[in-house]
Amino acid sequence: MSVRGYLCNGSDQLLQEWETNQGRPVNPPNPTKWKARLRNAIARSREIEEVSDQTREEGGQPCRVYRFTDQDASASSQSASVESEGNVAPLPTILVSVFYRGVEVTLHPLETDCWVLYPPALSPHEQQQVLQTLPSDVALLKLPSPVVPDDPINQVLSNFRQGIFLYVSAGCVYAVRRCAARVYWRRSDSPDVENVLQRDETVQILDCAGAGGDVQTLSVDLSVGQSFMCYGLVVVVVTATR
Repeated sequence: MSVRGYLCNGSDQLLQEWETNQGRPVNPPNPTKWKARLRNAIARSREIEEVSDQTREEGGQPCRVYRFTDQDASASSQSASVESEGNVAPLPTILVSVFYRGVEVTLHPLETDCWVLYPPALSPHEQQQVLQTLPSDVALLKLPSPVVPDDPINQVLSNFRQGIFLYVSAGCVYAVRRCAARVYWRRSDSPDVENVLQRDETVQILDCAGAGGDVQTLSVDLSVGQSFMCYGLVVVVVTATR
């Protein structure tokens, strides 16, 4: 049966078989959880890419279109390029720093995926639900509770419930905003350009491999807040150094 047939017959057979193949079958069956895990796996994969201009509806439902990339050709091209240059660029060191009200509370090497979250806004059950959609080795970067009760700050933090997910793939750093709070991001090589991180969209925020040999350090700031008065409440800084 084709992939389209799997998804259109309503049986969720493809998703269930993928979960079983990964060694993490869900019992009782939970199609919503399967879909969330599969979306995360696709977003992290170097072998699959979304065909953004072909998003359409199938059977009245929104449908995203993906395709497999030619990894062999890409690897061959990269190998030829390295051989012609006679050297190999060193892998960057990528660090994630989390600042809360101007104070650094966490410093984490981005060797494994990480989830920046505010635990007081999530019940243990809700936190476990989110973790089930993330890789098993994800690192949790937790914000502390406010020292002084402050309604505007508590409002922003409550909207930061599901936080931000960060990971590295093919020399690039990606971010996924899972929270309701607004998140703005700005790179060190274009400090005047402020971007909005849209919710549940996977966004490439740093391209370490394509920065060029002269660039030794790249960084990006992700600022959480609903308004200017909350700017600097939570800032996530990702730095790549060669």
